[in-house]
Amino acid sequence: MGSIARIEPRTTSMTRWQEPSLPDKLGALVDRKMSLSEMPVVGPVTAQHLRHFVSASVPPSPEIEQVETMLAKLSVALPKAKSSDIEADERIDIYWTVLKGYALPDLQAAYRVLLLTCEFFPTIAEIEAAVAPIRAKRMARANRADMLIMKHEQEWRPPQPLLTVDEAARLGRILAAPLAGDGEAQ
Repeated sequence: MGSIARIEPRTTSMTRWQEPSLPDKLGALVDRKMSLSEMPVVGPVTAQHLRHFVSASVPPSPEIEQVETMLAKLSVALPKAKSSDIEADERIDIYWTVLKGYALPDLQAAYRVLLLTCEFFPTIAEIEAAVAPIRAKRMARANRADMLIMKHEQEWRPPQPLLTVDEAARLGRILAAPLAGDGEAQ
């Protein structure tokens, strides 16, 4: 009888990472494309929300096994040139050298795009082209949040009372004087 192939358990998992959320109005503000001068000066509570958003917006970096898994799945799904095992190992090393600089969620999203759009196994340039708009959108939101924080730190001032205590007392006397005489008829 033939031997039964041993199935090895998977040691790599696809890391699940999601960009942090913001309250609706603040999320809409971060999504708007505007210059620093057009941005409003946010208050301390909003600035704190933005700080949490920015600190949580740093996605994980890929591990080589995760990139190998994505490349292996692409090679199964898409036609590629025939290569020896040595060439395949070398190709993985070359791809890893470039792709390790990208965020894992960006690579995962690009992987899904490449599966749907590529006719052949993608080149590094094609992978980078798929990652670029995904990364740009994520980075733009974090950069705008950073700009709002910076504007808050530079321009926000605590609200000042409209009147000083003395001015309020004086205004009270001015307003009270005509009212005191209205009800008295002589």
